[in-house]
Formats: sequence, structure tokens, C-alpha cells
Amino acid sequence: MMCCNAKLRSLPNVSIVLNAQTTEMLGNGQRLTGLRWLERGTALRHELAVDGVFVQIGLLPNTEWLKGTVKLSPRGEIVIDDRGQTSLPGVFAAGDATTEPYKQIVVAMGAGSTAALSAFDHLIRTPAGAAQAA
Repeated sequence: MMCCNAKLRSLPNVSIVLNAQTTEMLGNGQRLTGLRWLERGTALRHELAVDGVFVQIGLLPNTEWLKGTVKLSPRGEIVIDDRGQTSLPGVFAAGDATTEPYKQIVVAMGAGSTAALSAFDHLIRTPAGAAQAA
């Protein structure tokens, strides 16, 4: 069985570009036509004609502001259980900033629903005033 990286590299219509920073998406008013990117390290500018793109925004979540509040993974992800509960009772999280293994919009939407329902459940089961005392 061929590794996914080897399979990808074997396709004649695929170019793998590493260390690139996309700077602009180009279009003709009707559709996407290309993109411009900067080669990190050399600062060389490139333009590439494309029919489509898959967008991935960052690899590390922007959770610095949560340090010391809720438990974070070594990668900075908010640690959650299967109900979206964080290490701080009554605080729920969902989406790409969590330890949810699949970082895709449809998964994040489902996780958001789970966290919202879990937060609602938490609120209706917590006696009035108990949440403020915690």
C-alpha cells in the first residue's frame, strides 16, 4: 500500500509547495483564477493559476489568553471531554481550538452544538447561586 505522501507526489496534476505564505487570492469577478504566494526564507514572490483551493488557517490555536484558566494540551488546544466540558466547571469549548481530533467546519459545528447543549444541561442542573460561588 502506497503512503498518502507518496501517492500525492505520484499524481501528475499535483505540485507540492512548502514554506509558502499565501498573500492574495486572484479572481475575475466570477471565479477564482489564481493565487499569489511568498516563499518563506527567500521572500521570492510567486503567482499560480488555480481552479480551486483548500484553505487551512494555522496549525496552532490562538489560546494564549486562556493559560492558567483552563487546561491546555502541549499544542495549546483546550482540553475537553466528550461533552465539550473544559477543566473549569461550567466552561465549555468547541471547534478548532480544542482537542477535538478532526479540524473541519462540519465537525466544529457539531461540537459547538454538543458544547451548547452541555452548557444548557449544566445550567439547569446547577442550583441558583452555586455557579457564582464556585
